[in-house]
Amino acid sequence: MRIKYLAFLILPALLLVGSVTLLAQTDAGACPALVEQALGDLGSNCDALDRNSACYGFNRVNATFAQAQEEAFFSNPADRTALAALDTIETAPLDAEAERWGIAVLNVQANVPNTLPGQAVVFLLMGDAAVENAVAPEDALQLAEPIEVTTLVAANMRSAPSTNANVVGSAPAGTTLAADGLSADGEWLRVLFENGAAWVNRQVVDEAGDASALPIITRETRTPMQAFNFRTGVGEPTCAESPPSLLLIQGPDNVRVDITANGADIQIGSTIVLWLLPDNRMQLVVINGVAEVGGVTVPAGFTLFAPLNAEGQVEGAGDWTGFRALTPDELSLLLPLQFIPENLLHYPILIPTLSDIQAFLASLNAAQTQGGGVLSGPAAGQVDCASLVPTSPLGGMAYGRNTFYWNAAQGATKYQVKVFDENGTQVAAGDVNAPSTSLTLEVLGGTGFSFSWEVSALVNGQLACTTARVNVPRSGAPPPPEPGSAATTCPPMSPSCNFNYVCEPCLGETVGSCGFDC
Repeated sequence: MRIKYLAFLILPALLLVGSVTLLAQTDAGACPALVEQALGDLGSNCDALDRNSACYGFNRVNATFAQAQEEAFFSNPADRTALAALDTIETAPLDAEAERWGIAVLNVQANVPNTLPGQAVVFLLMGDAAVENAVAPEDALQLAEPIEVTTLVAANMRSAPSTNANVVGSAPAGTTLAADGLSADGEWLRVLFENGAAWVNRQVVDEAGDASALPIITRETRTPMQAFNFRTGVGEPTCAESPPSLLLIQGPDNVRVDITANGADIQIGSTIVLWLLPDNRMQLVVINGVAEVGGVTVPAGFTLFAPLNAEGQVEGAGDWTGFRALTPDELSLLLPLQFIPENLLHYPILIPTLSDIQAFLASLNAAQTQGGGVLSGPAAGQVDCASLVPTSPLGGMAYGRNTFYWNAAQGATKYQVKVFDENGTQVAAGDVNAPSTSLTLEVLGGTGFSFSWEVSALVNGQLACTTARVNVPRSGAPPPPEPGSAATTCPPMSPSCNFNYVCEPCLGETVGSCGFDC
């Protein structure tokens, strides 16, 4: 729910500029006027920004380039430059007296498929912030025009180029897909599938063009600015109408995006904010959707921290700690972001409310706070349903093997656990006889990061009661094994496997001698 402002923003009567609407207030101070002007100009200055480009949004923006440029190049609001030419970009802190507030916009392709025309990741620098491109020009991925491929059989779409990666969907025989990249071993194609990137084995598609000419895409490949180093100033903003100095990043809707910030690999399906703290830590804030970092899934309204070394880098996978909900003060600092012109964004920025966060926390503990939160069944009178309480996991679910725990319900003869993805689709299930109160399941498939699970008590096959579903963020898939490793060894052909099922040849073998993934 969008937060409504009555007294928080002290702004004068404002004009409607583009899609930005601010509330009328009586204070006509210099700071609110500057914020109004900056946001209004930003929407027109950077409208329709091309992919892999940067825009000088509002004064003042400093930049350096990989090569010498003309004196007037990228020196005024509305000026633009290709990211491939950009080395660093820096915005100035808000200074109402000097009428200066630096804002810059970048459209970074990152790993958004070339088959999604114009789609990119929005970077917004506001106030005292700077970003340095960490992708050397000679190493930057240059995506080519996609080619069409057609599935020969019903084909698995996977999250990575390996049969060890989870299946994100399937395409019937005769489906035409657009491919824009090739795996390092040449056996897989990256294709556009359901508005996102997926991988399909080349042996199950007919290629209309020369797929071998497509660029190689690996876990390490990066487009310009997909890996970057950043810094932000410390301290609160000089007026309540402006956000603190920060870097805001928003990915396209329903597309998972990988970025590397100060050495930290972050996957977003969301809008996030990054800033640095005085104690040399990076803070990651999720505003919409979720982010995945250091094996932790961070939902909207929550934050996480990582220490930086002397060079300002997160070392290795990072020691991310301090997972918690945002404080009221932090939420207040972020409120002005809702007035960023919507024509620059993929979707409006809606800051979570305290009620939103409390509702999420309550859902994690629904069983405890609602006396079990059970739904009755035919055998409800034979079981102490009030004692049926999920106990773990409540805060997060791993990709893969998870052990689920609950409190016993006296009278039950069997328990059943079901796991659901963010669309409510069941992705895992199993049962265990009483008196056991735990069950281990593999949770590999499913869509999104917001999962849920429930446990049911049964008596001689009849349902007695089911708990309310416990919402838990699930971490992303682990990276696939390197091509040719032991983990990619093909299993034997199952006697029941045939071409009436979704099939996919194993890597490194011929179709005639290799089992199929059915």
